[in-house]
Amino acid sequence: MTVKRKPYILLCIIAVLAALLGIPRLFSMDYYLHIFVMSEIYAVLALSLSLLVGFTGQVSMGHAAFYGMGAYASAILSLRLGLSFWVTFWMAGLLVGTVAYLIGRLVLRLRGHVLAITTAFFCVLVTVVMNNWIPVTNGPMGITGVPSPSPFSLFGVHAVIETRAQYYYLGLLFVACVVYFLWRIESSRIGDAMIAVRENEELAKSIGIDTMKSKVLAFTISGALAGLAGAFYAHYIHFISPVTFTINESINILVMVIFGGMSTLFGPILGAVCLTILPEFLRMAGELRLVIYGIALIVFIIWMPMGIWGTIQRILLPKGPEKTQG
Repeated sequence: MTVKRKPYILLCIIAVLAALLGIPRLFSMDYYLHIFVMSEIYAVLALSLSLLVGFTGQVSMGHAAFYGMGAYASAILSLRLGLSFWVTFWMAGLLVGTVAYLIGRLVLRLRGHVLAITTAFFCVLVTVVMNNWIPVTNGPMGITGVPSPSPFSLFGVHAVIETRAQYYYLGLLFVACVVYFLWRIESSRIGDAMIAVRENEELAKSIGIDTMKSKVLAFTISGALAGLAGAFYAHYIHFISPVTFTINESINILVMVIFGGMSTLFGPILGAVCLTILPEFLRMAGELRLVIYGIALIVFIIWMPMGIWGTIQRILLPKGPEKTQG
């Protein structure tokens, strides 16, 4: 089964890559390219949250806080210290990862809905700080004039990131690197430990797995990746404000993960793309969009708990021993 399936998998991968690389030519309008770039940002956010929710089984409602912290950190470092995006991008990820580690050490002793409520409170607290720490964050007015990534040369090629298409390709590279990074974690002993914690934490403890260490590591990596996504967002939009990083955004990211498939790598990407494009068709619904998301969330939890990608895998891939061979 493996030998027969590999050529088809390779052809599918090549076709998907060709389609992704050709999108700026097929959809040349800035409006469409903006939607695709935002889809890439949300794909990274959904992937980062899936490491915590899907692979480790810990519910977090505070992901938008790390997203916002990364955006503000990179914007402030760029504007006040004059640092390049290529420096502030990594500094934001490191800073947010450190904060995520400290928060994780405190909150991951909790479980279930208590953990969800605590992380939601943390998100609200961060939003309050963004709104009221005016000397640093400029309060509700936000921060304007966040610079674009500076030109750079790589292997003799001079690149400038200014147009939507250039941001699209940079975002595509960003998503690809995150997928590869998470795939390496998933296929390692670290990933096995995280999955063991998700399946049965008490049993994982009994066989010698440091469950707290696994959960904190997942929380730290998840927060750091969200911080990187925030930095990318700030330098793409050139403006940030607390309105973008509220608890509603955390719910939005969680719905993307559940919609696409929590325990897969490609599911969150699919969920992010679908739920970034879908609001464009629901723009007339206004605030009812959140109601529609809530209904969709309930439907997926009850009838499609594995999400779209997980359901597709269950239908297409053979069951039993053959599935492990594919």
